[in-house]
Amino acid sequence: MDLYLFAYGRDYRQALKDFYQLTGNTPQLPRFALGNWWSRYYDYSDESYLALMDKFTDKKVPLSVSVIDMDWHKVSEVPSRFGSGWTGYSWNKKLFPNPKNFIDELHQRKLKVTLNDHPADGIRAFEDVYPQVAQILDLNTELEEAAKFDFDNPKFREAYFEAVHGPLENEGVDFWWIDWQQGAISKSGVDPLWLLNHYQYQKAQEKQKNNIILSRYAGPGSHRYPLGFSGDSVISWASLDFQPYFTSTASNIGYTWWSHDIGGHMQGYKDAELSLRWLQFGVFSPINRLHSSKSEFTSKEPWHFDSVIEQSMIEFLQLRHQLIPYLYSANFMTAFKGKALIEPIYYEYPLEEEAYNHRNQYNFGDQLMVAPITKKMNSNLQMGNVEVWFPEGIWYDFFTGQRYDGNVSLKVYREITEIPVFAKAGAIIPLDKNPLKKEEIPSEIIWKIFPGDDGEYTLLEDENETKVEVIKEVFKITSKQETSRKHTIVYGGKEIISGKIGNFSIDLKGEKGQFDWDFATSLFRRLDIAEIDYEEKDQILQKLSLIKDYDKQVAYIKTIENAELEDSLFELLYSGK
Repeated sequence: MDLYLFAYGRDYRQALKDFYQLTGNTPQLPRFALGNWWSRYYDYSDESYLALMDKFTDKKVPLSVSVIDMDWHKVSEVPSRFGSGWTGYSWNKKLFPNPKNFIDELHQRKLKVTLNDHPADGIRAFEDVYPQVAQILDLNTELEEAAKFDFDNPKFREAYFEAVHGPLENEGVDFWWIDWQQGAISKSGVDPLWLLNHYQYQKAQEKQKNNIILSRYAGPGSHRYPLGFSGDSVISWASLDFQPYFTSTASNIGYTWWSHDIGGHMQGYKDAELSLRWLQFGVFSPINRLHSSKSEFTSKEPWHFDSVIEQSMIEFLQLRHQLIPYLYSANFMTAFKGKALIEPIYYEYPLEEEAYNHRNQYNFGDQLMVAPITKKMNSNLQMGNVEVWFPEGIWYDFFTGQRYDGNVSLKVYREITEIPVFAKAGAIIPLDKNPLKKEEIPSEIIWKIFPGDDGEYTLLEDENETKVEVIKEVFKITSKQETSRKHTIVYGGKEIISGKIGNFSIDLKGEKGQFDWDFATSLFRRLDIAEIDYEEKDQILQKLSLIKDYDKQVAYIKTIENAELEDSLFELLYSGK
């Protein structure tokens, strides 16, 4: 046996490029995969499911994918002689009397549809399509002989794809959630999951270019069959805390498109803070698929929480769809350049020790850096925190414009409705101005520009490329194809121009390249929400308002006995110095 060692030192991106050269690239995803997914293990009816989708619309929550879990097919109705109802391919007509009409209704709502498939038990005699399967495989129908799952057998694959999946796809199913029950080995000695992923993904391409499957990871090389389903997650802070690290480091084996059970699937207990923090991470993860178990109490609809949590969830779900132009460009970069949407920060800063010490901090595309809060907040301060390493340069909070000078690690504090996301000076982010329209090609783009340095960005689309650059405070936009798209320019948090069409330039030198964030307002807010003694609040506010020297301000907060409060105030002082 020959062994080969490919050594790259700390040039991780080059190592992955060569890995892809040997194993094949990650395929491009369809645009719909990058929006919000609704998934729940629950026995919906067609009426209740469509009513739920309409309520999401009424609440201004954009969705792009409807996941119909296993109760779409017969489960409890399966006669006991056939075993369990986990595997099934016949619609439950009590819940879905007219499946095609149901799927048509979802398509009219601009939703793609996937059905859950646990294929391990094969095709049994109670299935509606059993006669066709029996004919293909020459089964003994009098003995109700089952078609055992065997993807090594070309005839079984023919029955599975043509007689079983084919009619369901003709009714409108767009792609499949392959929920393989692990354990068996095929006759050829290959893990059946490998065979399933390979053949199912190839079949999906016949239905739509760049179509997907949702399936489990089968080992190195699985990146060729996106997307990845990471399994049933326990509802806990520990589960959330693991997922950012797990997701970013999966890029080390080239597996970049993970779909987690956002919010957690099972067990645990209700924790509104955890649910919102998990959703925040979901918005800044590869695939945002909300999911939960059959419990009446674990569902993830925003309106199941208090009004503050509900509104924040809605705004983050809208933000996910605003980000689709940015995500789709990153999707191109993954497919054609081997650069993942989510990378550990040590890919960009391989020689910096701090880059390896901040496990849950990651690059999100080539313009943003994310550090999700994955631990419960300090109840006294009413804020969560995470330690963030800011590499050299000037960094801004993506939402508020709070500024951080780089080459430092410090605790960053955020309210329950906020997630730490940062853009470096010169970053340019494209956002869909009308996320609720769910347009295939956005008709209006907001260009969010972070001042302080030159920058450039290329928006990649199937039929077009749009290059935006800011050089010496001059904004320039150039599209390869002429379009009627309208552009809005936001520079340092200020809208400069709106509704501009075509290629153009704007001189930004006369504009105030500075965000509205200020120390005094932020100080008051943090003290106001903190559940600490009123007299202590007044004293801190008075002292920090009167002391103007930064070093003296820092010396003063070191006298505060509450260490978390001291760290929170230091973050503000550091940004405001």
